[in-house]
Amino acid sequence: MKSLTVKYMAIAIACISIIGCQKKDYSADPAKVATISNLQYQLNGDTVLITWSLPSGAHVYPLINTGSGSTKLALNSTAYKFGIVETNKEYGFTVKLADTSGNLSLGETIRFNRVGASPVSNLSALQDEKDVIVSWTAPATAVSKIQIKLGGQTVEVAPTVTSYRFTNIALGSYTISAVTTNSSNQPSNAVYLPFRVGATAVAYIGIYSDSTALLNTGDDDEVAAAKWLFSQYATARYISFDQIKNGSIDLSQYRVLWWNYDLETTKNLPAIALDATVLNKIGTFYKNGGGLLLNQFAVQYFWNLGRFTLPYFTEYGTGAGFNNPDAWGIGINVRKKHNYSNHPLYKNISLTTQSDGRVTFPTIGPGWKENHNAVIIRIPEYYGLPNDSDDAFAKFNADNNTMWLGMWDGIGDYFMAGIIELQPKDAFLGTGIFIGIGGIEWNQNGSTNPYQNNVRQLYKNAIEYLKTK
Repeated sequence: MKSLTVKYMAIAIACISIIGCQKKDYSADPAKVATISNLQYQLNGDTVLITWSLPSGAHVYPLINTGSGSTKLALNSTAYKFGIVETNKEYGFTVKLADTSGNLSLGETIRFNRVGASPVSNLSALQDEKDVIVSWTAPATAVSKIQIKLGGQTVEVAPTVTSYRFTNIALGSYTISAVTTNSSNQPSNAVYLPFRVGATAVAYIGIYSDSTALLNTGDDDEVAAAKWLFSQYATARYISFDQIKNGSIDLSQYRVLWWNYDLETTKNLPAIALDATVLNKIGTFYKNGGGLLLNQFAVQYFWNLGRFTLPYFTEYGTGAGFNNPDAWGIGINVRKKHNYSNHPLYKNISLTTQSDGRVTFPTIGPGWKENHNAVIIRIPEYYGLPNDSDDAFAKFNADNNTMWLGMWDGIGDYFMAGIIELQPKDAFLGTGIFIGIGGIEWNQNGSTNPYQNNVRQLYKNAIEYLKTK
């Protein structure tokens, strides 16, 4: 017992010694800047106004932390507006003061919860000629009504309704909003969707003199895609690069230009597409807000137009193809971390979550495959990073203002990008879709592709998505 007591005493003395050292190493001096007082909040619809009083004679910069980062306000500010404040969510705002020397006050925190109805989700819209069809998912908790606004029009619909058609909408840019109300007459926060009503026609562009030449002499994949497009869109039209050059076509009458350039003999872009006049006219269309859908070897055009500028490693596969017994598909959960299942590009496509976390869908079955890849590869290597580096994903999207939406289904890192959304950037106000994965074919030679509907749906989604931009 004696030796055990001695051991405990030694441990206690050691602990006291450690605590004493910590007191000597770390200062407990009071803050050099006085704190704010009278911290309050006032809710006004979707906005909250945070106010406070400064110490007498203050010459300070308030720092407000909203929970997702700190913002430095102007000298001697006493108020901060924040929105959108979501319903039924806990919020906390902490305010500190910093003097001109960088000294900080202690923080004061205010917390609140805006009680109200649950909002709608998945708000989307589709233009049908002069009409706009707005759709949404109703909240899981009960509401008494749903209010939808588009421009100067406001409608109220029953809580179980999930779509509404606005008719005869003038051309222009709009903000669509949706607000629900519960049985206590409390509104939800508004859910917003920017939407542009404009020309709706889709142009299928190419190297052939006219649609007859395309259908008679074009590559089988180009022909299959054209036939599908013309069967789906009554106003769709084939336009040649020659027509663009000579000015017989006004591109401003179209919402989306689709170039499906998929030959067995070459990946090189045709000279007419690279003609200065043609590049200028298509570039102007794109810069003015038009949508571009480029697939297979046409994806190179994003560099020619100046939308992509960095010299990434790329891979292009040409030739007649080969026989293969496997089904091939697309992965849309990039490195099993960035899941784009809810992106409009994948709407109404049946997705499978694999046991290792990959999310995939098939695009071509067993049989002949041309495998005309047109993809960006070795992206981490370009940035001097390993293939599993999250920084490579972040840098690629930040440098290009893109959404890296898909790759081959077996890839689990950041090695390659094969489906990309190019969002507006600098002078380019339009949105682009890049589809370059070789497993996405419009016609599988020698057999019927059991997954052809997935290909059709992917392109349908791409066109409809670009029409909203």
